[in-house]
Amino acid sequence: MTKLSAHRQSSANVMKAAKMLKNQCNKTWNLAPKAPMFTRKSKSIAGKKKVVRTKRLIGGHAYKICASGAAGWVHAIMQREAHEFRTSIGIESKRAPWLPSISKGAIALIEQFLCAYAQEATRHAVSVRQGLGRMKDGRHVDMFTRLNGKLMKIGYDAADAAIFGSSMPVPRTTVVCKPMKAKVSKKDGKAKEMEDGDYEAPEAE
Repeated sequence: MTKLSAHRQSSANVMKAAKMLKNQCNKTWNLAPKAPMFTRKSKSIAGKKKVVRTKRLIGGHAYKICASGAAGWVHAIMQREAHEFRTSIGIESKRAPWLPSISKGAIALIEQFLCAYAQEATRHAVSVRQGLGRMKDGRHVDMFTRLNGKLMKIGYDAADAAIFGSSMPVPRTTVVCKPMKAKVSKKDGKAKEMEDGDYEAPEAE
């Protein structure tokens, strides 16, 4: 076996460590769906074992649809870029398209994020609903009896600003302000007139 140089050995050690951490992370999240907080046990029946069913916020079929749509979107981008470079690439089979697989750990991680995201948006929507209420007979009365689409939109906008806004390199909404009018002094105004007008010879000394 060829001995690696010091720099190549450092690179190999880092890659090996990254691969090991990746495997451990995947193993940990793959066990998450079987955790007690995500499972429930049915009532025991005489002579039969208890059946453990996993609680799921989103069905597994929805993740497969999203993965397939993402794969199709990536392929469409590649097709467009290939056309710009005047080359051609293969196309997916309509009868058997690419169906990327998602591990159980990744599903559990995405599911918990989506759950927290929806909870954050709902909390903002409830706060807006309560703020729009009024006092009647010494007690607070909500203007709306339940959360509607407009309140949820405000809630999701606030959640997006809190979660994604701080991590973006630029703001999502660009605000263009009118420039302030600069004050022109008499000296600058005369110089401007000299630039715009005809050439004038300097005065003789």
